[in-house]
Amino acid sequence: MQAALAARRQDLAPFWLRMQERPARVEGHALVVDGEDTFTAMLAHVLRACGLEVTVRRYDEPGLHGAVLAHAGPVVLGPGPGDPADAADPKMRMMRRLAADLLAGHRHGVLGVCLGHELLAAELGLPLVRKAEPAQGAQTRIDLFGTPEVVGFYNTFTAACDAELAGRLAGRGVEVARDTVTGEVHALRSAAGFAGVQFHPESVLTLRGADIVRDLLTSVTAPTPA
Repeated sequence: MQAALAARRQDLAPFWLRMQERPARVEGHALVVDGEDTFTAMLAHVLRACGLEVTVRRYDEPGLHGAVLAHAGPVVLGPGPGDPADAADPKMRMMRRLAADLLAGHRHGVLGVCLGHELLAAELGLPLVRKAEPAQGAQTRIDLFGTPEVVGFYNTFTAACDAELAGRLAGRGVEVARDTVTGEVHALRSAAGFAGVQFHPESVLTLRGADIVRDLLTSVTAPTPA
């Protein structure tokens, strides 16, 4: 019984199993935009474990848009249900506009997770498509910017990117981690101060989720050379 339990735990994140493994610390105050997802609390916990002060605000709170743009720290566009391409959905309209404004003018780092990542990708010109089979708790090994990672996906929609579009984005300083067979975008990052991940780094299915969050936040909040 103990051997079987240990074998099952090998596929789960040590961060959540032992609740004591912490990544190297990041300083600052992160503002998380909650897109109506129960994963948001876990994401906030991971951010705090990284050393950040964390404030969570719902996407529809009065005054949120201005508060996010004025925030002097990293902004995390969180996950949430819904079709990111549905212009009739008030949530998608608001969060898409927020993503666009953050990419245009926020200088303290932006990280998109799942829905937040999709909205950032759309602003970069990547098409959003419905997956042939939704992923709800799918643990997958991916190539994350040259490093193999085991991560958990919970998405119905995804950004798509072929080799030609990836090349054009690279010319703009945007690196894309994608499935070369399906074209599905797993993650993106840019020295301009933003990154996004389609998977859930806070999920127990993502083995090194806290480290991934730490590394991405460190990269997007690093000072830009003069």
